[in-house]
Formats: sequence, structure tokens, C-alpha cells
Amino acid sequence: MNKKNTAASPRPPAPLIQFAGEKPPAPDWFANALAKPTEAGTVTVEGATVCWKAWGRRGMPGLILVHGGVAHKDWWDSIAPFLADTRRVVALDLTGMGDSDHRERYSMDTYAREVIAAGETGGAFDAGKPFLVGHSFGGFVSLATATDHGEKLRGVAVLDSPIRPAEEQRRSSPPSRGGTVYPSFQAAMERFRLLPEQPCANAFLLDHIARQSLKEATRPDGSPGWTWKFDPKLWDKLHYDRPPPAQLADRLNTRVALFRGQDSRLVTDEIWAFMRETFGPETSMISIPDAQHHLILDQPIAVAAALEVLTGPGWGV
Repeated sequence: MNKKNTAASPRPPAPLIQFAGEKPPAPDWFANALAKPTEAGTVTVEGATVCWKAWGRRGMPGLILVHGGVAHKDWWDSIAPFLADTRRVVALDLTGMGDSDHRERYSMDTYAREVIAAGETGGAFDAGKPFLVGHSFGGFVSLATATDHGEKLRGVAVLDSPIRPAEEQRRSSPPSRGGTVYPSFQAAMERFRLLPEQPCANAFLLDHIARQSLKEATRPDGSPGWTWKFDPKLWDKLHYDRPPPAQLADRLNTRVALFRGQDSRLVTDEIWAFMRETFGPETSMISIPDAQHHLILDQPIAVAAALEVLTGPGWGV
């Protein structure tokens, strides 16, 4: 009888190692997106500086974008410019991530206040209630914001944030990551991986977000180096009591739309069906084809087009 091979498959190489620190080729549409004018600013929330940037003219309808865990506001650079002709789009760095300050403790309540404060300072509220969009961990932050401040929002879109039955929810924090100081920028870039890991055909987007994820630091021997911007103890410091899904849906003070990558390993067909049952038939549910968990990198134009329609004048009234 043949024994089944249970040996783990070898881990694929990090996606940017093949480029040896050089930028991979990018399409013209991405160069045009990066050329869109932006405004940058900060706001202080509970003693910490929160950084944001914005696209589009102040006074237009607002849209706030919240990145995923250990990510940053530049993850939206391939999406926000497509929405900026008709909206004031504001993306922030949650504390402990990107260019915002680190804290001794993190909580979903504080993150919700950061979202509102950055949106207000960045001009997303100038024309009335804005939409809020969050990816992955940012989707959970967006739901917390809708629970605490939903009366200030026109609607919330949650992108590939798995909402599981209460008995299947995560009981512990993700493993700590980061903290290593690499000897060179290239060495750090060659270690970059998505979390959770997945293949992504758009290497130019991986390169872009990786470059914006690094900062200069000092190595243990005193020599200069590079490290990731996010707080390596972020998950250990985060206090997050997940409410039961039904309670979460009942407590929302605004409309919600749910997105997933159609090939997501986190929001599976079973979880997607559970989310549909939990949030009800009136909830907009959008699967983005040929996309996994990091759908904003896999299919940025498709996501931007879906958000363009979803956040138009007819939804969330």
C-alpha cells in the first residue's frame, strides 16, 4: 500500500527576490494613477499622530479607505485615483502601521476614532456623510466604526474580511512579525511577502507597497539598515473583543456591503453563505473574479469600478 506523502510543500520564494531591488515594469495606467495630485496631513487622536493622504477636491462626496493589518495607506494607490474625479478620497495609516505613531495599547474603539478623525480632517465629511471602505483587518475596523459612529456614515463596504460563526472565530492574536533590521534596502525588499501569503500577478503593485512599507533603522551592531514600519508587537498589544456575528449585524448603524475575492482562501463559499445569512438579503454582496484575499492588488481596476457604482448616489440612502 502506498503511503500518502504528508511532507509540507516547499515555501515558494518571496515574490520580489527576482527583481534584486529594481522596480518591475508597470503599465501606463498605474503611472497615471500615481501622477494624480494628493494632499497629506495628520491629526492627533488620544495623544498619537495619525497620518492620512487624500485625492480629489475638497467639497465633493467623501470616501474613507482603511488598509489591512500591518499595511498602510499606499495600498490604495491603484484604486483611489480612479475615484477621485467625483469624490474626496481619504486613506489613513492606523496607529502602529504606516507612518502613524505606535501606541502602548491598541483597541478597535480607538481605531474607530482614528478613522473618523482622519476623515474629518482630510475633508471626507465636507459634503455630508461619507462612505467607508476597509480591507481585511481594515474591514473589521470599518465595522467597529459603523457600530460606534454609524450615524455619521452613509454606508460601509467590507473587503474580504471573514466573519465566521462565533464558535469558529479566532481566539488568539496572529503571530508577531517584523522587528528585523536588514543590512540593505534590497535585502529587506527581497523578504517582502503578503500576509496571508498568496500569488499575485501584479508584481509592480507588490513592489510599490513594499517600498512604502520600509523605514531606515539602526542594526544591533550600530550600522544603518532598514526595517518594516509597522509595530512588531502590534497584535500582542491589540485588545479586540469580537462580538457574535448576529449581534454585530444588529448593532450596525448604517448600511453594509460585503466584497470578497472569488478565490479567497479566507472568505470561502461556506463563510460567504454564512455572511449572507447573518447580514440579510438586503446586503449588497460582490465577488471579484480572478482575485484572492488581496483583491485590491489582484484586481484593482475591477474593485475601483465596483466601488464607483456602489458608492454612487443611489446606494446607502
